[in-house]
Amino acid sequence: MADNFPKTIYITIKNKQDVIFDDSASALTSFNEQGLFDILPMHENFISIIKNTIIIHKKTGESHPINITEGVLRAFENKINIYLGNKQ
Repeated sequence: MADNFPKTIYITIKNKQDVIFDDSASALTSFNEQGLFDILPMHENFISIIKNTIIIHKKTGESHPINITEGVLRAFENKINIYLGNKQ
């Protein structure tokens, strides 16, 4: 039986000046008030204030950490949009 679920999730990370990341990845890890969390492909729709770090788990198996102060994350229909404030 074929697996019809996507194996990646599309991630866009922006601040006022630039697009920091715009590509698909296998997962994303970050922190919010509840602690560490992961977002995998087909995650439930989700909005959160995030802090400390974002770790992008690339399709190649590499992890790409981005240190942040604070941001807003929105996961919706297998896409993650993150907006970081000016303090980055």
